[in-house]
Amino acid sequence: MKLLATALLPAFAAVALASPSVKIDAGIVNGGKCKGGQDAVFYKAIPFAEPPVGDLRFMAPKPYKKSFPQGKLDATTSAATCIQFTDDFTPSKLNSTKLSSEDCLYLDVWTPANATKDSKLPVKVWVYGGSNSEGSISDPLYDGCNTANADSILVTVNYRVGPLGYTALNSAGIYGNQGIKDIVLGLEWVQDNIAAFGGDPKKVLLFGQSAGAANVYIVGSLPQASSLVNGVIAESGAGRPVTINETQQATGASYARTLKCSTNDKACMQSKSLAELRNAYKTDPFLQTGVGHYDDLSVGNPKTPGFHPYVDGDFIPQDPYKSGVNVPTVFGFTEKEATVFIAQWAITQLQKKIVPTPALYKDFLRKDFGKAAPLVEKYYKPSDFEAYARPLAASGKLTGYNTTSLAILLTMGQIVTDSTYRCPAWYGAVQTARKNIPSWTYEFKHSDSCAWLPTLSQQIISIFAGTHTAEIPYVFGNLDNRYLSNGASCNSTSAEYRLSEQMMDAWTAMAANADPSTRDFAWPQFEPSKNLSAAPGVTFENTSTAGKIDFFGCELWSRVNAILAADNSTSTGASPSASGGPASSSTPPLAENGAASILPSTGGVAALAVLLMSLV
Repeated sequence: MKLLATALLPAFAAVALASPSVKIDAGIVNGGKCKGGQDAVFYKAIPFAEPPVGDLRFMAPKPYKKSFPQGKLDATTSAATCIQFTDDFTPSKLNSTKLSSEDCLYLDVWTPANATKDSKLPVKVWVYGGSNSEGSISDPLYDGCNTANADSILVTVNYRVGPLGYTALNSAGIYGNQGIKDIVLGLEWVQDNIAAFGGDPKKVLLFGQSAGAANVYIVGSLPQASSLVNGVIAESGAGRPVTINETQQATGASYARTLKCSTNDKACMQSKSLAELRNAYKTDPFLQTGVGHYDDLSVGNPKTPGFHPYVDGDFIPQDPYKSGVNVPTVFGFTEKEATVFIAQWAITQLQKKIVPTPALYKDFLRKDFGKAAPLVEKYYKPSDFEAYARPLAASGKLTGYNTTSLAILLTMGQIVTDSTYRCPAWYGAVQTARKNIPSWTYEFKHSDSCAWLPTLSQQIISIFAGTHTAEIPYVFGNLDNRYLSNGASCNSTSAEYRLSEQMMDAWTAMAANADPSTRDFAWPQFEPSKNLSAAPGVTFENTSTAGKIDFFGCELWSRVNAILAADNSTSTGASPSASGGPASSSTPPLAENGAASILPSTGGVAALAVLLMSLV
């Protein structure tokens, strides 16, 4: 999918105007000063691990224990992006040969300009998304000047992705989860060094989005989690089962063979060029097998081949889907997560003169859900979406689409939203509450005034209200100077700046207090209930509103996951019911009224149809 960032966004906040400095064990770190009136400074490209190259390729990261050359580090320029294996989300320029490297294990720190070693400020550590195949701390969306200007410290950590971050092949002495280990080592660096920057190592929040949310969910479940972080916020991606060992070993073995290496020859794999690694990633046929693959609308499961974190029984001893997290956690999602994905898929198919048909819908269900496809089809009926599709199809503006094909498209989009984001947020909160650990939920529904990614056209930006990634600018306070692909100017509203302040304050409160409540609003703690339509939570729309979130129908996806797990997995685990207890065969079936009940709101489907009409 190439709907998202395709060109480097202009660096809009960090410019070296002065030279603040901090002394740590490795030497003096010389940083720069944020521009634009922010009273904040930054320190970029601080090494926290030895370069993972040569004999360290595919290996767990080794801590950086050297002294800086001449005892000083110029920390005013961005680190190299880790080698990318896709380019759907990350600005394309960061994927260039010049700006990417295997030598990428660096982190950035932003602090208030007046912070001292005695300030003891809350610390927020960011983990980027990108399907665990791309991503970079150098993406300007993650600039920390505005966050640090609000009396907190931001740390962003590079971690390896794709085969370099997740190849597991025990027979070759390659044990996987390299990317997660990078994140953990970054957190250990924070514990050892952040006090020198003015941070409190006892007040650390780990937060991430999309694949980053899945990764922080995993880190929050580790035995050592409470010694590293005070809490976790998972934005759109936590609460799903993690890949099993058998799948990851098979993926590693196939990748080795594609590289023309034996499955016990680590040296052979380490000797391959980056071009060979990327080519093998693109051509390995095993990566397109199994249930969970369907173009841009793939919904993976623990047995779907790919390069992901996995339950190795050692570093990741248990699947957090079964064990739950060990620290207070916020689970969130956006109202219309799948809009960007379904729009891109539909546009690509239209270019091939393909529109959804009943046969295509069954193929989508079969490829993504295997033996669980009939259950999904039972509750997600395109006929329930026809009322929204009919007037739009009748307008004649959507070339090639009729009521049936448009209804199918809308159904597919709702399935992706519910299976991958909305319902996993509910599940994660339930599992956390079952352990008597506090959890909270949110839904982001705001319709942004301005495009926040360069390939989102300003003319139709309202279509993408509450879509995947939409909350990121508000969490970072980066509402101004955003790149617009059409070159038009745009100003966020005062209400949007206020919403951003509220969200930044809540994220900071989670770091400081392990509770996201602020002076502005009390964030109600999640409580499992049989009434899934009214779960306690916060809605971020035009302001932050404590109230109820609709998780109706989410028990279905626990049942889908159970079917997929039972297919060929030897492990079993209880699924939480609405009341927080284990699900069983006696669980009553959901009411069979399809999308009319499962769909949390109807605005998204109509908006998607309008989007397609505007792009065809």
